[in-house]
Amino acid sequence: MPDDAFRQVRDFIYADTGIYFQDTKKYLLEGRLGKRLQVLGLNNYDKYLQLLKFGPSRSEEMRFFYDAITINETFFFRNESQFEALENTLIPEIVKTKRAQGKTKMRIWSSASSSGEEAHTLAMIFLEKLKPKYPWMELEVVGTDISNGVLETARQGVYREYSIRNMPKHYLDTYLRKEDQRYYLADEVRKLVRFDNMNLYDQPKMRMMSSFDIIFCCNVLIYFDQQSKIQVVANLYDSLTPGGFLFIGYAESLHGISTAFKLINFPKTVAYKKE
Repeated sequence: MPDDAFRQVRDFIYADTGIYFQDTKKYLLEGRLGKRLQVLGLNNYDKYLQLLKFGPSRSEEMRFFYDAITINETFFFRNESQFEALENTLIPEIVKTKRAQGKTKMRIWSSASSSGEEAHTLAMIFLEKLKPKYPWMELEVVGTDISNGVLETARQGVYREYSIRNMPKHYLDTYLRKEDQRYYLADEVRKLVRFDNMNLYDQPKMRMMSSFDIIFCCNVLIYFDQQSKIQVVANLYDSLTPGGFLFIGYAESLHGISTAFKLINFPKTVAYKKE
C-alpha cells in the first residue's frame, strides 16, 4: 500500500467512523484490505476507494469494509469486575429507583457488542442472580456493532471454545449446550437480547439510542482520536437516563474527554454516573 493510498484510506475511515489509524498501523490496513482487493480483482487502492465512495455496490461493499477494519476480541464474562459491580451495587440502585417511579423495565446497551458475548453475559447474570430477587423487573439488552459479520454470529448464538474459556462452569452447564465442538446458547438468554448495526460516530442514528440505564462501551475509545472520543462520549451521555451508568475499558479513561460524569469507584474497576 503506497503511503498516499494509506492516507486516503485512513481519512475515509476517520470521516465515516471516527476511528483513526496511526502511521504505525499501516501494515494492519494493508494486510486486511489487500485480501479484499484480491477478491475483487482490483490492482490498486485508488480503485477500491472509488468503489467505496461511488460504486453501484457501495452499501454491500461497506459491510466487508467494516468487517476488515474492526477488531473483534471478546468472550463471555470478559470484564468480571464490572459484572460484579453491576450485580452487587448498580442494579440494586437502579431497581430501587425504578420501583419508586413505578417502572418495571431496565435497559442495558452493549455498544460494541462484537459477536454478542458481552450482551449475552448480561442476560445470563440477570436470569441467574437478579430475576429471582426482582421477579417483577423486565430486562432489555441491546447489542450493537459496526460490523454486520459479527452481528450475524451474535444473532445465531453459536460459539466456539475460545468464547467460553472464562465462563463459570455453572453458567456454562445451565445456559449453553455443546454439540460438535460448538456451544449453543439457550433461547431464554437469546430472547432478552436484540442486535442492531450501529456506527457510534453516526450522529442521527445515535440520537435514536436513548433511555438506557447502563451502557457498556469497553475497549472502543482507544481506536478514536481526541475529537472523536469527545463526540462519542457526549452521545453516550445523552443516551443514558439520569442516574445511569457508563462502563469503559480498563485501559481507557474519560480524563480530558468529559466532565459530565461522576466517577464511581469499585473494587478493581470504575463506572461513570450521569447526574
